[in-house]
Amino acid sequence: MEFKNVILLHEDFLADFGFKLDNRSLYYVKGTPEGKQMVFFHHTQHEGGAYLEYHLGIRLEKVENIVHRFLPSLGDYKERSISLIETMDRIDPKMPRRFLIENDFETNEVIRKVEQFLVKKGFNFLDKVSDGTALEKYFNTDVTSPIVTQNFTYRSARGITLCKLYNPKNYEKTKKLYLNMLNEKQVTPFTLACFINLLDYLENL
Repeated sequence: MEFKNVILLHEDFLADFGFKLDNRSLYYVKGTPEGKQMVFFHHTQHEGGAYLEYHLGIRLEKVENIVHRFLPSLGDYKERSISLIETMDRIDPKMPRRFLIENDFETNEVIRKVEQFLVKKGFNFLDKVSDGTALEKYFNTDVTSPIVTQNFTYRSARGITLCKLYNPKNYEKTKKLYLNMLNEKQVTPFTLACFINLLDYLENL
């Protein structure tokens, strides 16, 4: 079954929960008071079949509009950037990271499992982290815990911005943690300068 046809098989189900298909990017999107929620698909051909991955994402407009003043981004990426993307297995350890599909019968079974996951865990996760205060905790409760779908440059910029906006009493402590980790990772002088410029902006809001 073609990749786009697999995506379209979710259309009626996701429409019931307020999601619409973005035909240009081939993901489903739903507006929220602070931004949007997304359901993504990744399809990789494999000998004898294909791997299919589902990711859940959220965008907080205020956060993305600030961080992309100080992060290098190409074209209209800042208009499409995602504050957080998570894999199914990080939301529910009982779920696989991806599915291997070898025939159409398996496709239907995968769709059933994914839609069951979304109802039981996925939509609740999206609703929770669509709140800026909850997303700040997700990023900053343990800054050493990796977010596997974004590098530390983006994670640190989003994390400190979230902290300043939604948990300002912890800003100085969180700032020191991120600066220490950026130094430990021996990031380039350009990356460090971008982060320091971001700090200066946040501290003058």
